[in-house]
Amino acid sequence: MQCLEEERFYMKCRAAYLSVFRSSLVNMTSKDQLCTVLQHAGRNPSQKALDKYWPPGTKKLNFDDFCEILKKEKPAEPDQLMRIFKKFDSGEKMSPKEVDEIFSLADINEDGKLDYAEIGRLVIGQNGIMSTPAVSCVIRKIKAVGGIILTASHNPGGPNGDFGIKFNISSGGPAPEGITDKIFQISKSLQEYHICPELKVDLSTIGKQTFEIDTFKPFTVEIVDSVESYAEMLRDIFDFAALKELLSGPNSINIRLDAMHGVVGPYVKKIVCEELGSPAYSAVNCVPSEDFGGHHPDPNLTYAADLVNTMKGGEYDFGAAFDGDGDRNMVLGKHGFFVNPSDSVAVISANFTSIPYFQKTGVKGLARSMPTSRALDNVAKALKMPLYETHTGWKYFGNLMDAGKLSLCGEESFGTGSDHIREKDGLWAVLAWLSILATRKQSVEDIMKDHWQKFGRNFFTRYDYEEVDSDAANKMIEHLQTTMFDKAFVGQKFSSGDKTYQVDKADNFEYTDPVDGSVSKGQGLRIIFSDGSRIIFRLSGTGSAGATIRLYIDSYEKDPQKIYQDPQVN
Repeated sequence: MQCLEEERFYMKCRAAYLSVFRSSLVNMTSKDQLCTVLQHAGRNPSQKALDKYWPPGTKKLNFDDFCEILKKEKPAEPDQLMRIFKKFDSGEKMSPKEVDEIFSLADINEDGKLDYAEIGRLVIGQNGIMSTPAVSCVIRKIKAVGGIILTASHNPGGPNGDFGIKFNISSGGPAPEGITDKIFQISKSLQEYHICPELKVDLSTIGKQTFEIDTFKPFTVEIVDSVESYAEMLRDIFDFAALKELLSGPNSINIRLDAMHGVVGPYVKKIVCEELGSPAYSAVNCVPSEDFGGHHPDPNLTYAADLVNTMKGGEYDFGAAFDGDGDRNMVLGKHGFFVNPSDSVAVISANFTSIPYFQKTGVKGLARSMPTSRALDNVAKALKMPLYETHTGWKYFGNLMDAGKLSLCGEESFGTGSDHIREKDGLWAVLAWLSILATRKQSVEDIMKDHWQKFGRNFFTRYDYEEVDSDAANKMIEHLQTTMFDKAFVGQKFSSGDKTYQVDKADNFEYTDPVDGSVSKGQGLRIIFSDGSRIIFRLSGTGSAGATIRLYIDSYEKDPQKIYQDPQVN
């Protein structure tokens, strides 16, 4: 019986620890972190107790230390716990009606009834707008328990479009499956909810607004400048003086940034145009729209065709587009020169010394999602840096960042970022590229070609086959597995043009998290060739609407005479 109780206690300790750090191997490095973890474990430590557990000179405590402390702290009373969870951050582009509905909803307590006492404070961006990267930034800055993001992401928005709800944890990153699964289970048991129709919030005025809700304690809504905290963070990362010289000095370059009517528009206007001095006409579609102006806010060659065509004219030296919530980006050079997202993160990593932030912190490691091309691997090998190949999803990068193993990362789906926050960050990626241009004083195309000459080129392309018959898709995957996993398959040779590829490995990708040891299986069929080239098949969405089959081609070329070919025909 005693062993069973000890096991239960340990499980509670681990659950509380992972709700904050996402790994029991990560150390606590401050008294505030210790307090937060104790609160997540149902304790409400006094300042005197915290001082005892964290005496002067303490630099860190580990998970075992936390377990010992938890044994000494008595569980808090329910009314004490209600006072703990006060800070929530909410952002993104919503209609005024949707924002009012969020404010008028009462929260749910443990009895399944509704009680405003559980949430005492909301922080939201002015006019209901905050980009996903900015939400992550603000959560970390104010040490919020978490943040709620209402978003269509890079999909069509509006009343008849996509509408999603994201929850980010206190690290500023997406909630892990353990938390989202629990939220889903609770949602199935909700019996009712109450609203306060008279509760109206002035979203346009920065400051705190306090409301008395029946007999409950005051409910505070704080409206903050959507851009300033994020801009302040970027000032510490980049050399704004050098960027201002690049964009508005005597030898300035012309840039074209397309916000695609997403939330990043005000950030581009305030940071790039007003602060860094780029002309107002260099930023377009910067007024956020609930339906993104009727367009699909996905920064790629198809949906950002207007930008592509403008860049082809040769008037602009650098171009970029952003998605609806501001975390994805596409980079273009003069005459519409396209930078593949897999190459983008590789170039930023190879030129990390152009960014002051990395001059201070160094680069701990690099990472990419499994389908992303191996261009980043070539850089990691040359610079002798650790390289992590992860399951798709930014939360896997976040786990590595929280453990101090990762600084720069990217996905083939136009997402790039670093450990400054726990989300991919479109505007950060663009300023990173501009910093490289300012340092090297070359065009985007020349920088890219120099990179290929040095590291070789990974010709990369992706094809999506949507709404495929589910049964047929599953049969195809089964047939592929049968062929790939036959012992005779490894070693076989296949030719295309003047190149011959020999199969070195065939598997179904399995990711073991180096931080917490968790395993994600069945992430995609991989055929890996001896020169590092790959073919990847991924199957998803096998529901009533059909399946989606994604095919990724990643062909490595080191011959200087062949690296400038078209990836679509290579």
